[in-house]
Amino acid sequence: MKSKTKLPTINKNNFPYKFYLAYWIDTNSTSTWENLESIKRNVPSICITTGWLVSTNNNSHTFVGDVGFNDDGSINECGNTTCIPSQNIIKLKRIKI
Repeated sequence: MKSKTKLPTINKNNFPYKFYLAYWIDTNSTSTWENLESIKRNVPSICITTGWLVSTNNNSHTFVGDVGFNDDGSINECGNTTCIPSQNIIKLKRIKI
């Protein structure tokens, strides 16, 4: 028989962050030998990141994908973090969850 786990109550007081889908541009590189004509056709990569936007400081946007809570419902730790230079972001789309 499974024991019942108490889920944290999430509200604007203990978790004020919004969830986003971010499109952004990243460098594209390889460490292999390629012919020069192939190299000349390289372009930057378009990437997608999803997560809670927790910071927009220092010309960057920082997202977290995982959130751990304390017993009192406050945030304990976060994981799967991505910090993207703001100038690399093409589009931000807020996702209501």
